[in-house]
Amino acid sequence: MKEATRLTCYLPIIIVLAADLCVGIRFSAQLSEGSITDTANQQQLQTAVFALGSFWRSEAVFGCLDGVVRTTVGYAGGSKTNPEYRSLGDHAESVQIEYDPKLITFKQLLEVFWTSHDSRQVFGQGPDVGNQYRSIVFTNGTEESRLASVSKEREQTRSKSGIVTTQIQQLGTFYPAEPDHQEGVTVATCRF
Repeated sequence: MKEATRLTCYLPIIIVLAADLCVGIRFSAQLSEGSITDTANQQQLQTAVFALGSFWRSEAVFGCLDGVVRTTVGYAGGSKTNPEYRSLGDHAESVQIEYDPKLITFKQLLEVFWTSHDSRQVFGQGPDVGNQYRSIVFTNGTEESRLASVSKEREQTRSKSGIVTTQIQQLGTFYPAEPDHQEGVTVATCRF
């Protein structure tokens, strides 16, 4: 029984580390392929921004999805101009996702968002506690707002043990984090 408890305790860490490995592998694959520089491909991309705890964890969650071309970690949802990691004001750690809508939709990204964190936790995720770790879906227009609201209602219906605290906000400015915080995920598929 103790072994099962230990496994349960370490499983989330193993998953995040495996995803982080995938992110690093994808980054090195991008350097050799160079295909993302094609401007025709870039014009078809769309952008989504989510906050679901630590931005490194968030990047690992979305970085290996088919159709995700690039992730950038940063700050959004606050009022401070030019936030930084040690001085981010009221911003949330966020991940900006560039994706090909022919391969993955905003609705599918929302499904990953809801299954990748506890939307009932107020101001934090697991051991990361604070305003900067709150749960937010940032939207870029009416259709994304509608999809986010419908998905939040569905998540609330599924949640039997609490109120979904995730906020839905129109995206203002997304501020990329400092270069040393970036993993640089830029290839559409994981390479193992």
